[in-house]
Amino acid sequence: MSVEIAILVWLAIGVGIAGGVFIVARTAVQMATVAYKVMEKQMDARTATRQTGLLSLAILAALAATAVIAGYAILVVFASLLQSNLAGN
Repeated sequence: MSVEIAILVWLAIGVGIAGGVFIVARTAVQMATVAYKVMEKQMDARTATRQTGLLSLAILAALAATAVIAGYAILVVFASLLQSNLAGN
């Protein structure tokens, strides 16, 4: 694999992790907004429950996707370390 391709792969991994973190943070802010609306009596409990459930699913999906991307990055780092150690022996 050429250096340019390796740089692009690491860039894509970094963008994926940053995107996942952003989605988790944004969804948490939206959940806080739902809680505030319920406290201020601007939203009924049924609507708040539905929205909170959907937002919780979004957080879980973003966490799972981010974990897969980060796991792939960790495996690539360990594989390259193992290859360099085996090649050195």
